[in-house]
Amino acid sequence: MFKKLAAGIGFGIVLAVNPIAIGENNSSNYRTNLLDKSTKKAIDVSKISIGDIKLGMKEKDIFKKLGKPKSRTTKYDDICYGSYITTWKYDGLEIEGLSTSNNSSKSEVHQITASSSRYPTQNGVKVGDRISTAQKSYSTFSSTINSENNLLAYPNDAYGGLVFSLNKQRRIREIRLLAASC
Repeated sequence: MFKKLAAGIGFGIVLAVNPIAIGENNSSNYRTNLLDKSTKKAIDVSKISIGDIKLGMKEKDIFKKLGKPKSRTTKYDDICYGSYITTWKYDGLEIEGLSTSNNSSKSEVHQITASSSRYPTQNGVKVGDRISTAQKSYSTFSSTINSENNLLAYPNDAYGGLVFSLNKQRRIREIRLLAASC
């Protein structure tokens, strides 16, 4: 859990410190033009789904779509969210929900991570696709590319967003949708 938490926090810190530092094009001209003329907007994560699962869904809605998970755990997180985190695990899909109680049925999805092509985004982008597929599909939104960590991110206004992790061949190896990082 700490590994995932650290990744989310790191993503938020990178965007908070310098969202343009890992931009689509790192030339100084591009930075100036981006600040002056950008018409691209932050992604609205409430309109995105992965494997027909959306942020804010409750456990009963997840079960209707996917059936019972392979596992379900609930733990209190006093480091980041100050809430209970329920994790539902399926083959190639992990869903996390937040709640003020340890009753998993009250949790609302705040993060979805797909590592299998069985769970595409609502635009049909899936694990195994080329980076260009995601870029074309979400071209109306502002994005950042971090070549060092092999990430293509479409941030929202709450340091969350839609993130594609890439392998060395520039193919998508994981898709993460996050409401907000702490």
